[in-house]
Parts: sequence; structure tokens; C-alpha cells
Amino acid sequence: MSYMRALARALRYIEDHLNDCIDLSIVAKEAGYSTYHFHRIFKGIVGDPIKEYIRKRRITEAAKELAYTNKSIIDIGIKYGYQSRESFSRAFEKVYGRTPFQVKKEGLLYSIREPMTYDYMLFEFNRKTRGMKPVFEQIPERLVVGKKYIVKSDGSNYQDIPLLWNKWLKEKSWQQIQEKKYDSQSLGICIFSEEITFEYMIAYEVESIKHIPKNMFMHKLPKSQYAVFRTIGPLTESVQKTWDYIYTVWLNESQYKHAGSHDIERYFWSEGEIVADICIPIIKK
Repeated sequence: MSYMRALARALRYIEDHLNDCIDLSIVAKEAGYSTYHFHRIFKGIVGDPIKEYIRKRRITEAAKELAYTNKSIIDIGIKYGYQSRESFSRAFEKVYGRTPFQVKKEGLLYSIREPMTYDYMLFEFNRKTRGMKPVFEQIPERLVVGKKYIVKSDGSNYQDIPLLWNKWLKEKSWQQIQEKKYDSQSLGICIFSEEITFEYMIAYEVESIKHIPKNMFMHKLPKSQYAVFRTIGPLTESVQKTWDYIYTVWLNESQYKHAGSHDIERYFWSEGEIVADICIPIIKK
């Protein structure tokens, strides 16, 4: 795994110089490789070519400043290497799918690329070479309360769902829910559908449904056996890559098939960080 530690050095260099003009040959030297070999190793482990990784990192950090600071769009654009508001806006929208003005106005964002860490690289390496091994849980019927949203299953859900969570957290919607069973555990529920759209619910499991807040819904989760996959690394990216692995690899290669019920994302705090479990309802093939 020495090349991953070498990559970690290069990634630290990129973070330290994110607002500078980065010479890729110096980054390769930081890792101890020729530029030729470094590009190939970087793409294989990180998943993006190095230029694309740097571009996504800059856009992600620019989005945070747009949403969370009072800095002007042009000042943020110049900080991240663009010479005009127009060039920054074009590049930002191409990568992010939304304009800088929209992000600043709404104060909502999702992560395109958080910094790649050694632990996350190791997780990605194991996922690609050995696969992910789930644990199996028999989960009883449960009642949940929360908000429902209509999203498309055409790939745009990868952007829309993180934005829905961002809005949920910004508005502190969870505070309206009474009698939570687990105060520190929230659920993202993909309500099963064979249509191009499906309902996505952000919710908490509850002890009682006597008090359902205005603009929220009660939903009953059926009893099922679940394969549970724990994610590691930057939350948005690791959750999305885990979904991809489950549906393109694991369900095809395992002795199980999807039970036709709801997929569940289970979020909770562990050692000061938010962790996500992806829970897939299964039955034997």
C-alpha cells in the first residue's frame, strides 16, 4: 500500500495549494513518481484524472463559500483561479449543475469532491478489488415520520437528494418531530417504485404517531431482512458509490435479490463523524 501513502502526500500538497497555480509535475514529484506513472496511478485509485480532481475540489470549496459567506461571486471566482465572473459561472455550472447565483441565493449545496484521505483510498481500493461485505439484519415493521419529496431516478437524484438533506438541516425540520425512537439516527428512505420518479423521505423512527407535524407524513416500513453496507469517507461520495456497487455488482453476484421493498439510508453519529449505513431489503434468489 506504499503507493497510497505516496498519493496521500500528493493530495495533501494539492489541498495546501488549492488556490495556487498547481504544477502537476511538482505534485508527481511530491508522490515520488514520474509524471507519466503518477497520472495513471492517480486515476486508478482516486477515480478522477488529476486535473478533474483539482477542478472538482476547487468548485466544491467555492460552493461552500458561496453558500456560507458574504463574499461576492467574482471575489470567490478569482480566489479559485478564474479571471471573470462569466468564466467562473460557466465553469461552475458545468461541474456543479447549478449557477453560483443559485447557490448563493438559496444557501444550499452538495459536495462534488471532498478531500480524498488515506482511509478513503483504502476503502475504495478494497471495494474495487475485494468487494464490500454486508452484515445481515432482520428489521421489524416500523413507523416513521418526516417529509416526502418526488425525485427522478434518472441520475439527477444524485444531486437532488443531497440538496434536500441540506435544506432539511438548514431548516432544522427534525425539531418538529415528537417521540423519536432514536434522537441521533435519521433515515433517508427510497420508497419503492417502478416509475421514473419515486418518493424520497427524510424521516425519524417514532414511538407514536399521535403528533404528526404540518407538512409531514407518517409511513410504515415493512418487516424485512436487510443487507447493510457501511460507508467510509466523504459522505455524499461514499454513499453514492456504495449505491452503485450494490446495484451493479453485489446484487448480480450474490445469492440474494432485491425484495421489492424500500431502500434505506441510515445516518448516525460515530466518534464525532456522521456515518451512513445503506440497507437493502433482500430475499434468496
